[in-house]
Amino acid sequence: MRALLVFTSAVFLASPAFAIKGPGTTSANFLKIGVGARPVALGEAYTALAEDVNAIYYNPAGLAFLQRQEATLMHNKFVEGVSQEWAAYALPTQKYGTYALGIQMLRVKPFDAYDRFDRPSGEVSATDLAATIGWGKELGADRRWAWGGAAKYISSKLYTRQTTTVAADFGVLLRGPEDKWRYGASIRNLGRGLKFLEQRFDLPASLRAGVSYHTPLDYPFSGSYLTWSAEGIMDVDRYPTGAGGLEFSPVKEMTIRVGYRQNQDSGLGISAGFGFSSLEAGFVENYAWWPEFLLDYAFVDYGPLKYSHRVSVTIRFGGYKGNTYDRKDRVQHELKLW
Repeated sequence: MRALLVFTSAVFLASPAFAIKGPGTTSANFLKIGVGARPVALGEAYTALAEDVNAIYYNPAGLAFLQRQEATLMHNKFVEGVSQEWAAYALPTQKYGTYALGIQMLRVKPFDAYDRFDRPSGEVSATDLAATIGWGKELGADRRWAWGGAAKYISSKLYTRQTTTVAADFGVLLRGPEDKWRYGASIRNLGRGLKFLEQRFDLPASLRAGVSYHTPLDYPFSGSYLTWSAEGIMDVDRYPTGAGGLEFSPVKEMTIRVGYRQNQDSGLGISAGFGFSSLEAGFVENYAWWPEFLLDYAFVDYGPLKYSHRVSVTIRFGGYKGNTYDRKDRVQHELKLW
């Protein structure tokens, strides 16, 4: 706990260096658009809850707790003419931590272009891309601690002009007893900004610290569980904000979610969604090797810009890392939480 407090204190003591420059003063702002339908539905309050392959985006320390290989694909029908794609893969190992790859892309539908005399001159398109390599590792004999980092290659292209840069993320995560409480902190998008023509614009660096809680419910909701998360956010281009999310599962295979982000650029900051997981247990004999499938959906209210719709498909497959945490151990752990 002491290490987490030290890291979190360092994060927020460093916040004065994040001189508030105001909205619209940073580049590569597509990095602010959340990935993964589950985290987005929870208001992106995922720094402490990061427990899947999407941790490479929110808090790379969370990668350390993955037990199987995991891959995800997400499509975001964003505002009119703009779409977002996200793909990620994680490979856990027993000795060396978990390695992950992620690719995020934002595309703008080609639109009409005009010269300085207001004459049509064809079409203009824009594409932003971030390719990420991440790593997270458990610490301590009880493996409750984790830390991790990620390196990003960032590219932004408008018509025939393209600019690139690199950035880094760092994070820590602590799991409480029985994995009910989690505490996390992260620093995201540290690096030199993108340079357009002769001027360089800072990246949307962000400091975050959060907490989450997961618990089974008592009668009359026996067999259900509740998860909530909350976090504080310090972005380089705005004053401190917050986010929170709530997740309710009436049965293990179905989840309903709602979230809120303070001071969202447009709209009320409200998000919601749902998720389903596969029913392999009980249907497949010796299902230790059987893949798990997850389908998640989220929508976000953007006010005058209407709604954004995200759909994620995730698969977990392969054996559990190491011999000390096999399928039987995992099932027993889940039964304790339930």
